[in-house]
Amino acid sequence: MDKEFINRLKSTVSIVDVISSRVRLRKMGHDWFGLCPFHKEKTGSFKVDESKGFYHCFGCGAGGDVIKFIEEYDHVDFREAVEIIANMSGIQIPKDDSAKVPVNPYQHLFDILNIANKYFVDSLASSDGQAAREYLQLRQINKEYCEKFSLGYCPDNSELYFLLKRKGFSDEDLIQSGVFVKPSYGKTLINRYHDRLMFPIFDEFSKCVGFGGRILDASEKAKYINSPETVFYTKSDHLYGYHLAKKSKTRQIILTEGYLDVIAMHQAGFDGTVASLGTTISESQINKCWKVCNYPVVALDGDQAGIKASYRWVDKILACLVPGKSFKFAQLPQNADLDLLVYNKQISVIKDSIEHAMSLSDWLWSGAFSLFPAETPEQKAEITKMIEEKISTIKDASVKKFYMQEFYRTLKYPHIKTSKFKRHENLCQPISANEKIEKIFVATILNHPYILDEVAEDFVKLEFTSTKMNKLKSMILQSYQKYAESDSEQLKDAMEQYKKEFREDLQNVELHANFVGTSIPDEKAKEGWMNLAKKYVFTPLLNEDLQKAENNLQFSLSESDWQKLKMLKKEIILNKRKDGSYK
Repeated sequence: MDKEFINRLKSTVSIVDVISSRVRLRKMGHDWFGLCPFHKEKTGSFKVDESKGFYHCFGCGAGGDVIKFIEEYDHVDFREAVEIIANMSGIQIPKDDSAKVPVNPYQHLFDILNIANKYFVDSLASSDGQAAREYLQLRQINKEYCEKFSLGYCPDNSELYFLLKRKGFSDEDLIQSGVFVKPSYGKTLINRYHDRLMFPIFDEFSKCVGFGGRILDASEKAKYINSPETVFYTKSDHLYGYHLAKKSKTRQIILTEGYLDVIAMHQAGFDGTVASLGTTISESQINKCWKVCNYPVVALDGDQAGIKASYRWVDKILACLVPGKSFKFAQLPQNADLDLLVYNKQISVIKDSIEHAMSLSDWLWSGAFSLFPAETPEQKAEITKMIEEKISTIKDASVKKFYMQEFYRTLKYPHIKTSKFKRHENLCQPISANEKIEKIFVATILNHPYILDEVAEDFVKLEFTSTKMNKLKSMILQSYQKYAESDSEQLKDAMEQYKKEFREDLQNVELHANFVGTSIPDEKAKEGWMNLAKKYVFTPLLNEDLQKAENNLQFSLSESDWQKLKMLKKEIILNKRKDGSYK
């Protein structure tokens, strides 16, 4: 490669910027220091001299320029190290040099992932991908963001395997890529992700390094299958969506857990959203977040599981704290998640939660007192002891000092911290899907009582599992029978009274369906209510009746059974045509 270009590259880029993208550095005098990434050590003997453009470890002797560092750290050859640094700095590599450079030893595996990713994207647009497209439409993910995140679909066939074999890849290559696995019988390798919606995982330089695959049906299979760790992919070193989030105009990282949460948030305008590729967060992921902003916001689900998960992350974050860098914690409404809030156009709720996110020092206390029993002096003492132990894990001496000062101040005035966050034990208990749907049915009618004129007959047929919702349903129907023809205002007043009486049970129901609220026109509320009833109640009942009729035909071929079967099939097809799910 041309020496003039290499010298220009090394003189243009900052070796500190490049190395700090992979190693946490602290400035001491004119130089930067950190823990050496090439051997295990407890005290930082790894020095970076920006003025000379060199690094050196006094412990193991590793050293060199910025290109040498990327070669050693990323396990790549000279050419790819130059490409990585050039991409980071926005410098274009002269095209005529491309043929003079040795090939990356893992390039063939990256080629497999790129071919697979293109195949998945093409399959999503094909007839095979119809169910996956319908699922994305249901989640309101538009075409622009499907393309932005390169979403795809993996068909349930061996087409990709034979495509890659024709291109000369060996079975061993395909297994090493993480896309294929050995079968328990037969010779043809099995695609790990068959019949799944595909989410490619990109590194910070937009190179595909793995996949996540989501099941599309309601089977007992694992909901998600993710890439295994390979020679080039370690999930704790990556964040889903980071290749886009690092370019965020707001320079605000929002950290969540799911692929769809990230995509929905980007679509809603929160383009700094990323997700950890697991149930915890690593030091590498924390440092990646800090490269973009000093105070990333953790925004996990507002249910009990989400609150517990965000509090578990505290341990990892505390150990990494340095002056001027921390995390904040958004408090989402109970039982709500980001994807659901975006789906129901509750963008202002998300924005408010992020803008008023709680500091790490506040969440350390408030989260503990919201999650654990704190009724007795002994329980409170146990919590404070746990908090003190967490603070002791902070490695930076100056940060630990101020956390300990705040700890003792809070012991003296505990209400300052614990009053900032309401206890969640009774608010965030898991709610079943059936109960959620029942509450949507009831809340929609309470907010739009006049739609009962058209849905009362269907409302009567609904069978609720919740005792409270069943009671409320009876009360609504009694009032409708009493006032519907004589006094519509009294009917409306009765609904307002029921809303007050069942306020706690129906809290935040509007977050789960975008047709419930009082600001929605009655016609739209009625349409949403009827579609929900058809999807979750009446269509399943029709399918059940159809199955019974088909079973009867096994034992009887009477004309009445045959006619009933034809009628049920016709009704199901008509319903599908109305909602556009039958082509």
